Amino acid sequence: MDESTQEGTVAFDLSELTDFQFGPDWARAGESASLTRTVELAQHARNREKERTGKHRDGTHNRDERGRRPEQRFRNERGTQVRHPRLGAPLRHLPEPAEGLRVEVRPSDAILTIFATEIQRQKRAHSLLDLARVVMAKSDRYDFVFMKQESGPTLIHSKREDGSCWLTQAEALAYLNQAPWFGELYTTDQVQVEPPKGSFTGIAVCSLGKEVIGPVNWHGYQPALTQLYKTKYSSMSMGAFRAAITVNKEEEAVKQWLAEASMRTVWHPTREADQDKQLGSMKEVEDDFLEHHFADIYETVEKVFINGAVSLKNLSPGLAAHVSILSGKHRRNPQMLIPNLCHGLARHHMPIYKWHGRHYTGPSRIRAVPEGTVLADRMQGILNWSKQNSGKKVDVMFAELSGVPIGTDEASKQAAADAYAPYTADMIWLMEQGFILVTNDNSVWFPKGEAAPQA
Repeated sequence: MDESTQEGTVAFDLSELTDFQFGPDWARAGESASLTRTVELAQHARNREKERTGKHRDGTHNRDERGRRPEQRFRNERGTQVRHPRLGAPLRHLPEPAEGLRVEVRPSDAILTIFATEIQRQKRAHSLLDLARVVMAKSDRYDFVFMKQESGPTLIHSKREDGSCWLTQAEALAYLNQAPWFGELYTTDQVQVEPPKGSFTGIAVCSLGKEVIGPVNWHGYQPALTQLYKTKYSSMSMGAFRAAITVNKEEEAVKQWLAEASMRTVWHPTREADQDKQLGSMKEVEDDFLEHHFADIYETVEKVFINGAVSLKNLSPGLAAHVSILSGKHRRNPQMLIPNLCHGLARHHMPIYKWHGRHYTGPSRIRAVPEGTVLADRMQGILNWSKQNSGKKVDVMFAELSGVPIGTDEASKQAAADAYAPYTADMIWLMEQGFILVTNDNSVWFPKGEAAPQA
């Protein structure tokens, strides 16, 4: 079984996990196929992985015009293929992962709750590998758990919904004026000041975001450069950042900068007692924030859950590196998620069992019918049919056992629905006992002694 997938291979809406019923396809007209979408998702993921690696069933590979395999086309300077966890683009400058931390990827409690609720309602058995693919298909379905090791750093985690997390106080302060809650604490104002004096012939501009810094011979150039680096580009090296600075020598650019430099931004705390207080620089704002608000906004912890959908800009570069690397690994190898998926489903009281070497969950653990058990004729008929026809579909079983074929006109459809209804109730009871198993593609199995479905 190919165990790889990538985010974005299938648009999977969690609403598709609802509104599924047993019975033939025609009896479910207008209703969602629900969790059976997992099968389509898994197959689509396998197909996309073949396209990504170019590997064929015979072991050969697609190659480009230079004779390279697809996985050889993007490698960073360390010789390791690294892709952006959301965009899929290669990362050339990946920060080093922070040391002293244990990091795990776990399914979010929200997706586990949906799995548990819908699987118990639908009574289907699901491969944990397929469920892992569903989890890894969208970043908001899993969490990263950062745990401090003995010699590791503590974590500075935001109590607000932005989910930001930092390793140092300096990183938390550098994020301050980007934080969505900054406006709740400080207001900004523009005041007229004397324009800088001097002979300026060119204006430095950051080519990355087109930010205007100022003339390189201006006394405020270095502080402005450092502030821009701290607030927007600290995830890259200072050398790479400086290399992105260009100089615009047009006279109009100098005039425009002088006009803007004659206005200065000041900040006022929104605290009622200090609303008249004026802060003339971000350094003053940071000092004020440390004194009055830091403890209310941040908590220092040794373990934290961070959802996979968090913006990487809201994380310390060392933490963002863990997120990028681990999310990529788990998408390519979703079986890595299975141990934590087992633990999570167990917390939701879902049975976990192995069937022919693979982990499954469903309404009940599979078991043999106890010797001497006497079943009603219809239940015994379902059991015998399942033993003789493992792998065939529910609709086929209903048609053969009831003697009523699936019709095409409305009258025939209704007649079949009426005939199949009693079998549905009996089949559900057998599934809840673990005597038979129905997988999420509507195949019926006699689980003891029969072959598992092929991947």
